Amino acid sequence: MNNDVLEKNMLSSAKRSALDELTSVPGAVPGAAPASSASRGAAHNALRANRGVRIAIVHDWLVTYAGAEKVLEQIIACFPDADLFSLVDFLDDRSFLRGKSVTTSFIQKLPRARAKYRAYLPLMPLAIEQLDVSAYDVVISSSHAVAKGILTGPDQVHISYVHSPIRYAWDLQHQYLQQSKLTNGPKSALARLILHYIRNWDIRTANSVDGFVANSAFIARRIRKVYQRDAQVIFPPVDVEAFSLCTQKEDFYLTASRMVPYKKIDLIVEAFARMPERKLVVIGDGPEMEKIRAKAGPNVEIMGYQPFKVLKDRMSRAKAFVFAAEEDFGISVVEAQACGTPVIAYGKGGALETVRDLAEPKPTGLFFDEQHADAIIAAVKRFDEQAHKLLPANCRVNAEQFSAAHFRERFFAHVRAAVPALRAATLPPYVPYVPDVPHLPSQPSLHIAANVPRILAVDQSGVLGGAELSLLEIVKALHSRIEVVLFDDGPFRDALAKTGAEISVLDAGALKQVRKQGGSLPKGQALKGLVSLVRATAQRARSADVIYANTQRAMVIGALAGKLARRPVVWHLRDIVSPEHFGGKQLAIIKWCARLGLTHVIANSAASADAFAKLTRFDSKRIDVVFNGISAEPFDALQAVPQAVLRERLNLPVDAFLAGSFSRLARWKGQHVLLEAMVLNPQMHAVLVGAPLFGEDEYANELHAFVATHKLGDRVHFLGFQHDIPACMCAVDAVVHTSITPEPFGRVIVEGMLARRPVVAARAGGVLEIVEDHQNGVLCTPGDAHALADTLAELRSNDALREKLVSNGYRTALERFGTQSYVDGVARILKGVVGE
Repeated sequence: MNNDVLEKNMLSSAKRSALDELTSVPGAVPGAAPASSASRGAAHNALRANRGVRIAIVHDWLVTYAGAEKVLEQIIACFPDADLFSLVDFLDDRSFLRGKSVTTSFIQKLPRARAKYRAYLPLMPLAIEQLDVSAYDVVISSSHAVAKGILTGPDQVHISYVHSPIRYAWDLQHQYLQQSKLTNGPKSALARLILHYIRNWDIRTANSVDGFVANSAFIARRIRKVYQRDAQVIFPPVDVEAFSLCTQKEDFYLTASRMVPYKKIDLIVEAFARMPERKLVVIGDGPEMEKIRAKAGPNVEIMGYQPFKVLKDRMSRAKAFVFAAEEDFGISVVEAQACGTPVIAYGKGGALETVRDLAEPKPTGLFFDEQHADAIIAAVKRFDEQAHKLLPANCRVNAEQFSAAHFRERFFAHVRAAVPALRAATLPPYVPYVPDVPHLPSQPSLHIAANVPRILAVDQSGVLGGAELSLLEIVKALHSRIEVVLFDDGPFRDALAKTGAEISVLDAGALKQVRKQGGSLPKGQALKGLVSLVRATAQRARSADVIYANTQRAMVIGALAGKLARRPVVWHLRDIVSPEHFGGKQLAIIKWCARLGLTHVIANSAASADAFAKLTRFDSKRIDVVFNGISAEPFDALQAVPQAVLRERLNLPVDAFLAGSFSRLARWKGQHVLLEAMVLNPQMHAVLVGAPLFGEDEYANELHAFVATHKLGDRVHFLGFQHDIPACMCAVDAVVHTSITPEPFGRVIVEGMLARRPVVAARAGGVLEIVEDHQNGVLCTPGDAHALADTLAELRSNDALREKLVSNGYRTALERFGTQSYVDGVARILKGVVGE
């Protein structure tokens, strides 16, 4: 008898007794001792020596890198020679798979499977059963849906790590049907029939699993309830090493989560709105964003989506992390403790296993018993009384038991104990995987680009306005996944070309004359041009997954092209759609496009989002706010350049106090208000950077006439259009924003903060989401020249105020309006739209 057959016979005769020992105690902590450090360091590696033991790892689907995939990553690290199977594999960034190829099912090749793989749920039981793992001795399934249903034989050991039995088929079925609007009608009946079939299949296939592993005792109880089987508990890996202990806490509370109903962020915000003396910081976004914003008081700061760096910083400095969801495990709760931050959590689900209550030795948090604002308020007050007992060092120690290293040791020991042929094996040393991609460390955008669909970006302009500069940041990061269509040529095309992205310029013809403020709609020959433009855009859209419209005219063309190409259309809304900014016909067109052609809207501020929702009654779940991102690099590069040098370069007076305005010359931008303030304040000079772009020459002439009439020629400096805005901003003493109608965002304000200049801004629109009065900037009533003159005079004479505004403003710009956060937010939404 050869060695392979002998090993299989040993495995078959011994596997049941070993597995019975391992799972005899419901929800028990793993009993197998981890391999000693001495054996791990031995030159001899028994696992590699046992070439006859073949291992297969089966995962539900590979489309993103989330919690289940983090577990999969560590399972692969335990068994690096294993082969990998999945229903579908649509990953672009494959680094966490350590470069492994994946065997997929027939669903991989079905129509629109990349975007609509979830729609094939009825076929998934059949598909998972068609994956052939009969050649393997050990099968490890990582399952939250159907992976545990893989077919195995009597001589194979099947160990299933269960993130949860199929939630939407079992106890969360009714919630799933309600959220999917499938509570009534023929579609509801069909959905219920399918879920009934899934439940029967799920129970039947549980019998083919030799040993269950649960990610928490909570899930172990669910497994017991559904499958009538006991499960070993091995907590999922948390990247504890990415966080560091911080013992100096500040006077604010934090919650961070995707804003979906079951996370109950609205309850936390409501509770703190009723405790105005306590500050709450909220990080995250999602369909509940507007509902949550509506409940927030002045003491609640809603930051939206933030990159990991910002999340880590806030989590480290927070007094406590507040958590109100009933989670299977709750990774964020452990991450907070890894920072030394105690937790106030809802006392149900996985939190009970990851947080030590006040009644336990070395507590790390406390619980509240009801998902209700009153219960949260009572818990926060109790926390304030008992905070001295919740030591940061104890929080950190508690978190470390959930580290990735501990997961690998426990899971490997569990499998080794269950498979006789692996009893002498040792855990392979963990070596971080570095993909073989040239220059990857210097190109962080590659990681972002690998996780987004193919994008067709559409913009109407060839000039470099605010919307175009914001799109340029997206293209820089996602150039490998994006094609840009412009309806006009100009400097914008040149800037895009430097990114390496594919660019097309289509002739807009008579449509160039259509303005958002009003005007005639295209007729006759112009309509033929419109049709041609739509067809050309649709043709390019067929090779993309999503159309991303960056401006209003581009949105109209994109909406029509999306219908022809059958592609979702996302409008990045950078305007307040109100009669103050748009003509009646244009507003009617926006309403029509919202009903018939738009899939999702990204707004550059809550002010823009609110105006759009009010005009169109668009589903608020399909509107997300993502603040514009602005790079600090060109501003930081000028900090060593003396201001006098910059002024000489721009032909500006060296010794004067200069107040700078930075925007195109347009009446609603309010440059005339700054000139009126100059009349009232003879010690000041004004610098106007910008030119009339869209038929606004008459207003520019009025400004020059005003200067001549009031003899301001030696104190007002028209610089026209400038490419080097950072240099212009660093040359002035204050940046002034004077819009007389609400500004959708206020890019110039953030740029002024990055230039380390005090900012004075008009109190309206999206500006209120950037500037905190007399903290990081100063707010003035729109159109009030007297107030503006007084404020500039105060800035000129008050060094302490200027320093305070500059310091706080720069911090605000970096933390809330960085390009990384901006690009991540847009990319994530585009990916989500395609996934839906």
